[in-house]
Amino acid sequence: MVAIIAKFLSMVRTSLFSIYIILAIIFVPSGCSKKEEVAKNKREFTLPVQVGNVIFKDVTDQVRVVGNVRAEQRVTIHAEVEGQIKQVHSKEGDEVESGDLLVRIDAREYELEVEELEAEMAVAKEEFKKAIEGLRPEEKEKLLARVRVNESALDLAMKEQDRFQKLVKDGVTAPSILDEADDRVRQSEEKLRESRAAFEAAKKSRQEDIEQLKAEGKGIIKRLEMAQLNFSKTLIQAPFSGVITHKKIEEGAFVKVGSPVLEMVSSSRLKAVLEIPQSYRSKLKKLKGIDFWVKELDLKFKQRGKLRVIPDADIYSGNIRIQMELHRPNPALFPGLTLEGMMKFGIRKNVMHVPSVAMVISEKGTVVYIVKESKAHLVPVIAYKEREGLIEVDDFTHQLSTNSELILRGSGAVFPGAKVFSTNLESEAETSFKIGSKQNQKEIQPGHRKV
Repeated sequence: MVAIIAKFLSMVRTSLFSIYIILAIIFVPSGCSKKEEVAKNKREFTLPVQVGNVIFKDVTDQVRVVGNVRAEQRVTIHAEVEGQIKQVHSKEGDEVESGDLLVRIDAREYELEVEELEAEMAVAKEEFKKAIEGLRPEEKEKLLARVRVNESALDLAMKEQDRFQKLVKDGVTAPSILDEADDRVRQSEEKLRESRAAFEAAKKSRQEDIEQLKAEGKGIIKRLEMAQLNFSKTLIQAPFSGVITHKKIEEGAFVKVGSPVLEMVSSSRLKAVLEIPQSYRSKLKKLKGIDFWVKELDLKFKQRGKLRVIPDADIYSGNIRIQMELHRPNPALFPGLTLEGMMKFGIRKNVMHVPSVAMVISEKGTVVYIVKESKAHLVPVIAYKEREGLIEVDDFTHQLSTNSELILRGSGAVFPGAKVFSTNLESEAETSFKIGSKQNQKEIQPGHRKV
């Protein structure tokens, strides 16, 4: 029994080996053929993609900006005279009108100087009047009487001189007595000359005296005007209507000429100072208006008007600063508020867009792929702003149109010349991957483009 089983197993092993040989002969050529077919398929493989269309839509050209409200006028008020601060009539945050009294400086010294010069001026006027008109009759009579007295005194002195000369000659009187008589004669002659000169001057003032008095009067007038000006500067007034922003002094402090006293800003004229990208500078002339929003006040308003570019740019961001005067500003606005704005430059017609999923960043820059003869074809583009899943592009090689089959899903995996096949379903014809939004699409002739 055992021998029969062993013989049977030997026959089975022989049969199996024969079968292996036959299978090897049959399938070896067949295996080579399969490898060639796989290699051929690898050389001609295709990629599944989803395709859509280039669309054209009208674009509201706008840019979001930020800035703040500033005063059109901002000044630091300085003391123009020195002295002690007697009163401060305004505090930080006060609204003042043009001409309102803000600060009072001790004016006693300046007031006294004005009074002294006014008195000096009155005397100078009187002297000038006398020089022009001459002396009054009673004053002239006094001068003439003085002349007559001096003449009498001289006549008496001369008679005494003659008498003492005879006495000295006769040896009755000492010569020293004669010397005293001679001296009295000389003094009398001098007094007479002075009185006669004063009398002649009283008759008519000389022209040079009049000119001198006139010059002295002008000098007094100038000093008086300066003293009055300094006196007025002890009252510091608001140069315009506005708000006090900073107080730099306290009552009792001593200030010098040029010391800062107060800072204030205009409350009637406000301006918006904004930062915008450098690329929008050339578009400022096309500005249609700005929609503003003040977050702190939840206030929205619109403004139109001329812009002024502030020359210096931000060295880090490259942005430029512009300012716009706020006409008839809302009373709630005040300097320092933060502004957000949307600058609108009008509407551009038929601007080319592609879905953002179609954009590829490659070594050649930004590109999109389209299907041509079942193959992926590269189209270089310049990409601009993205809005709602669509990117504005510039097709500078003029290869895109509304009929172009734009590769969407799968665009990052394809390469120029790769075979592709569309996996779009019928229901996908209306999806955002196909055309973005049908409401935004403009039906125009193929090849039409707008940069």
